[in-house]
Amino acid sequence: MVVPPRRRRRSALRRVVYSLILLAGCAALTVFGTSLYGYVKFTGPGPLAEDKVFTVERGGGLLGIAAELEKANVISSANIFAAAAKVTGTAGRLKPGEYQFRQAMSMQDVMNLIVSGKFITYKVTIPEGWTTAQALDRLRENEVLTGDITLTPAEGQIMPDTYVFQRGETRNNVVKGMMTASQRMMDDLWPQRPEDSPVKTPAEAIILASIIEKETGVPQERPRVASVFANRLRQGMRLQSDPTIIYGITEGKTKLDRPLTKADIAQATPYNTYRINGLPPGPIANPGRDALAAALAPAKTNDLYFVADGSGGHAFAATLAEHRVNVKKWREIEKNRNQGGEEAPVMDEADAAAGSDALVTQPAQPALEAGSATASGQQASATGLPAVEDTTTQPAADGTTAPEPEAEAETPAAEPPQAGTQDAGSSAEPQVAVPLPRPRPDNLTAKVAAMQPDDTPAPAVQPEATLALDVKPGSVIKGAKGLIPIPVPKPRAP
Repeated sequence: MVVPPRRRRRSALRRVVYSLILLAGCAALTVFGTSLYGYVKFTGPGPLAEDKVFTVERGGGLLGIAAELEKANVISSANIFAAAAKVTGTAGRLKPGEYQFRQAMSMQDVMNLIVSGKFITYKVTIPEGWTTAQALDRLRENEVLTGDITLTPAEGQIMPDTYVFQRGETRNNVVKGMMTASQRMMDDLWPQRPEDSPVKTPAEAIILASIIEKETGVPQERPRVASVFANRLRQGMRLQSDPTIIYGITEGKTKLDRPLTKADIAQATPYNTYRINGLPPGPIANPGRDALAAALAPAKTNDLYFVADGSGGHAFAATLAEHRVNVKKWREIEKNRNQGGEEAPVMDEADAAAGSDALVTQPAQPALEAGSATASGQQASATGLPAVEDTTTQPAADGTTAPEPEAEAETPAAEPPQAGTQDAGSSAEPQVAVPLPRPRPDNLTAKVAAMQPDDTPAPAVQPEATLALDVKPGSVIKGAKGLIPIPVPKPRAP
């Protein structure tokens, strides 16, 4: 019997179908096995033997990032990493940056970390009260930042704060952030100032805030320090702030690694508020938010003075008498610390409210009232400047002004020595400087000419005057009944 051909064709088709099924099964098993292998590799421990910092570069693309990670031995397979990124849809969400990869970190965790953008960040802190030069120097010294600083922010134009950035950030971008933060701070606080604010412009506010910032590091003191300066500005008194002297010397470029001296106080600079009236021409540092808020809205006090109290803070006073007590206490503390060194200046208790220069040494005037700008004793106690001895004309006992004798060629009158100097020809015993009064219109010259040394005895001198004065022939001394000339003896004939 002959087999029909149709059955043979059906058997061949069945074999083909079976073969395809078998191939499909094998393919499925292969895909499954590969996927399983990839999953195990993707989620299993990675090849890192220890923690490692690695930077994912910007613009590398998925395949480039995967290849660099495999090259750095962060992952074991770039292909599995790239395939997993495409399957999970994270291929376009990888963020460049510097990352800290842990030991044996899986590719899955590596991918999740890069997608999260939790890269390593760095910080740079600009303290309150730093000058712009100090802040820019700190940025230049930072090795993580890149590029030169081409911006030139003015003093007081950057915001003291802690700034966070990642490796590769440019220095200019950080400076821009500081300047933007400073402007934002002013825009926020300026509208909140009271109507009686001592400053009228944002520029004045920054200047005053910078002085407040440099004067105290105690946050709760800033409004009260601001009140002292505000009260002085309203009354036309000089601010007399020591940090302004320092800025006038260093211009904010360096630190003054020594105490202030009397010469520093007397030095005329545009920033020396011991020598100028009102605010200096610009800020002396970069103030923080609290100092600016204090400058815009000082505390309501009557204080006009403050001086260090030895505890890091200050003692405030509304009157000169209170300030003298505080200065005396501070001088005792300073004396113990300096062990005899030169006294540092403090706010002058005899403020220069008048137009006269409070720092140029002037002869003391008699009967000065308390608080006078020329009271040398007050000036000395507050600033450390020596009081100048009064050498002005004194009235005679009868209320008139006694004459001043003419100097003789043989015995010229010796000028009193200046403070801090000593005449090389002076004797060991101190000489008393007798103030010589101005001449008056009388007949004293005739009386002196009429006296003859040969037949006129030398006038008697009181014992106490003899002990106190260096009496020389030809001079004039003051006696109980008036002026007495000391005659010059004539040479006797041999």
